[in-house]
This record gives sequence, structure tokens and C-alpha cells, in this order.
Amino acid sequence: MSANFRPETLMELTRRGNVALKCRCGHRGVLDGPQLSKYFFVHQWNGRLHMVGDHLRCSRCGARQPRIRLTGEVPTTTFGPADERSWNELRRKLRG
Repeated sequence: MSANFRPETLMELTRRGNVALKCRCGHRGVLDGPQLSKYFFVHQWNGRLHMVGDHLRCSRCGARQPRIRLTGEVPTTTFGPADERSWNELRRKLRG
């Protein structure tokens, strides 16, 4: 990772690895970067890093706006659809 790397969007961040999240309460987790990016894309949410936290919630205390950073660690939790069929169902549901 370059010391000068300053991503502005979730897509830029997730191209390089997974996403580490840390809440104010101290709870920490790692999400699969490409899957998180795909989830935002499917929902058509704004992927600017300063807005990503509006859609993420701590599973321990419910707070929003966690610290977001790039990590090479293995994901500690799963989320979103498990297979391509489920992704397609989600797309259809969201598109109406």
C-alpha cells in the first residue's frame, strides 16, 4: 500500500483489499471489500467514503459512521446475498 494512497470512493478503496470498520464503542470488524462495493452499487448508494458510514451500523451498539480503512485481513463477518441468484433477486426487488 502506498503511503500517498487517499481513496475518495468505496470502489477505489475496495480495489486494493478488504475494509476494516471500527465503531466508537470499540467493536471492530472486517468486511469483504468487493462484496461491500457490489452491495453499494446494487442499492445505488453514494460510494463517497464520507457518506458510506450512513449505511453501515454497528452490530453491537447500533451506531453509524464507523472508521473505515483498507486492510489485508480476512473478513470476519458475512453479509449480503450468498450467491449470484440471490444478487439477481435483490437487483430485481430494488429495481421494481
